[in-house]
Amino acid sequence: MFSNPMVLVPLLTSPVFIIAGLFLWNKPPKKINHFYGYRTKATMSSQERWDYAQPMAGKQMVYFGLAYFCTSLIGVIFDDLSEMYGIFISVLILIIGAIILLRRLERIMNEKFGPVS
Repeated sequence: MFSNPMVLVPLLTSPVFIIAGLFLWNKPPKKINHFYGYRTKATMSSQERWDYAQPMAGKQMVYFGLAYFCTSLIGVIFDDLSEMYGIFISVLILIIGAIILLRRLERIMNEKFGPVS
């Protein structure tokens, strides 16, 4: 069961999102920088946006990590899939989830502050 990529990929990847999200949520960077934090054109356009975005992004990353962790149960159900399909499906879920996460964060930022011109 644990050799199934549909179980293994979420089990190994989701803790990264959870730990990074907890760190960002609880210890957000104070100043705008190019190295650490949720860095987009919108969040880096003002200190107010930056301060709002960091803990919010961390919280969303934790939620995404927990949701992605739960997708490992799909691998238990579909244990008979080939390894290649398992890898493809797991990575596809990860990519789609990350895109949804980023779009959600940008939508929240636009609703709060308006779009960046």
